[in-house]
Amino acid sequence: MSNKDTVNLIDESGILAISTRLQRLSDQFRKDGLLLYKAFGIEFEPKWFPVIYTLQFKSPLSILELAAEIGYAHPSTISLLKELEQQKLISSLRDKTDERKRLIILTAKAWEVIEKMKPVWEVMIKILSEVTETENNLLKALNETEDQLRKKSFFERAQQLVEVMKDQRGEAGIKSSDLEIQLVETPERLKTSAAIRKSILREFDDDQLLSIAEDHRTLHFLATVHDLPAGTVSCRKTRTGNKIEGLAILEQYRGKGIGKALLRKLAEETDEALYVHAPLALVTWFERAGFIKKGKQLEESGSLYYKMVSGS
Repeated sequence: MSNKDTVNLIDESGILAISTRLQRLSDQFRKDGLLLYKAFGIEFEPKWFPVIYTLQFKSPLSILELAAEIGYAHPSTISLLKELEQQKLISSLRDKTDERKRLIILTAKAWEVIEKMKPVWEVMIKILSEVTETENNLLKALNETEDQLRKKSFFERAQQLVEVMKDQRGEAGIKSSDLEIQLVETPERLKTSAAIRKSILREFDDDQLLSIAEDHRTLHFLATVHDLPAGTVSCRKTRTGNKIEGLAILEQYRGKGIGKALLRKLAEETDEALYVHAPLALVTWFERAGFIKKGKQLEESGSLYYKMVSGS
């Protein structure tokens, strides 16, 4: 397969290849930018631009401040600074208020380079304006896209969409007439609920947030599909409401709406607000079920969690 065929396949893949195409465009801009600098007799790597450009207007800056300004991860910023230091384009000072903190400044050599690059930047602005001034302005589109991702990251959106898709598959896979949820009132059913919880706790490495505190105030509910055990949940009355504990769904029944059906049953059977200490991995799932975070991230028995309350 030729390079041309490969490029065409990527182009035809549409939005799926947007990251690849942006990288390709960025590489082209960097390559041509390097040639333009050399044409003006300037030895300068385009990847150094964000640091040099920022420090000419804001200086000195700590490494963390600089990373935030250019929007790079801390390790990537460190890597760039090492290169620039080797080129003698930056140096560092000690912060008078904190001896451990490095403050980054431009060197005299960097200021000389900036003066040489200003005419190049004028050329770049004109050319980039020309190639991006299309019906769908690239710069405007980038600003809008970055704004969207600041509000909610790509990964967070993906997690929520996966939950929606699971719910949709679940609604199609299990009819309400096939699902039954009952209060556990017999020793046999209590053993079944405990066996489901034990299986899930083993899977999650005995996560204490999923365990239950047995006392007379604890209610247990068992979900069955065609009379076969599918999931369980427990609820314990506390001074601040009804705490959800021991929510566990067997693997073959996950993504079919059983967990949410158990929560709805709890809401019907209890007379106070429901709350849960949700492990980080389940926060998005509980949000989809109508729960809301209360307060900051907490820790219990070595596990991180959020306290979440039912929105109704």
